[in-house]
Amino acid sequence: MTSSDIEVEAKQKVTDALQFIENLELDQPEMRYVPPGLALQEEESAAVVAGSIVAFTDGLNGQQKSDVLNATLIAQLAANKKYDRDENTKKWYDYYRSVLEQVGWVVPSFSFAKLTVAGSRFTVDRAVIALLQAIASPGEISVAKAAIGSLKSLPDKDRSVVLFESNAHSDKLGNFQIAACGVSSGDTVVMKIGMFYFTTTERVTRVLFFSFPRASTTMQQARQTMTLNEDVYAQVREAVIKKLGDKASQFIDDLEI
Repeated sequence: MTSSDIEVEAKQKVTDALQFIENLELDQPEMRYVPPGLALQEEESAAVVAGSIVAFTDGLNGQQKSDVLNATLIAQLAANKKYDRDENTKKWYDYYRSVLEQVGWVVPSFSFAKLTVAGSRFTVDRAVIALLQAIASPGEISVAKAAIGSLKSLPDKDRSVVLFESNAHSDKLGNFQIAACGVSSGDTVVMKIGMFYFTTTERVTRVLFFSFPRASTTMQQARQTMTLNEDVYAQVREAVIKKLGDKASQFIDDLEI
């Protein structure tokens, strides 16, 4: 393949991605909250993004954080529109992954496995950290713990709590993600993500800290490392922002860590 062929192929991929984004349909759950301004300075920070929690190390700049948050949100809302996130989770995750790939993320395939725990009851916050420890750096684990701890400290009616819980689960079914983002030695944005979905027999309240009955809960988990091709994302950034419209202000909220 000549350099000219490669250039033509790259341009075609961008054209295809822009068309894909243009044709996306996004879910619009009813939310009545207006969040404060996002903390996009270059320091450790975290945010609730619909049914995800995303934590950042201090190596990312404001633009990189904004790109991660918007990409994470558009993938969720598009997948929500296509498939029921609680009842058709396998197809939901397939589409979620495809949207991320279209906007510039390099996403290896997801491989879910049943979460096995000891004891008669368990909480998911511990399982999240155990899952991420296999792929994340100490700094990434630290911000993930801080984000989870921040959410735990908030009252039930806090906007961040309501936003996450209303998107992450229904009464007895759920599907949520916890991600820690950093940068590689080459300044590439890297996201270490834990993905979970479950069915249980008891009505779930605050999902990360709920005491699940082990005997009557089936919980699947997966972990993956994703990298963002910023050259690609830069060419679709405005299309993503346009497609989201005011949804970013509706479904993203800061967590203080």
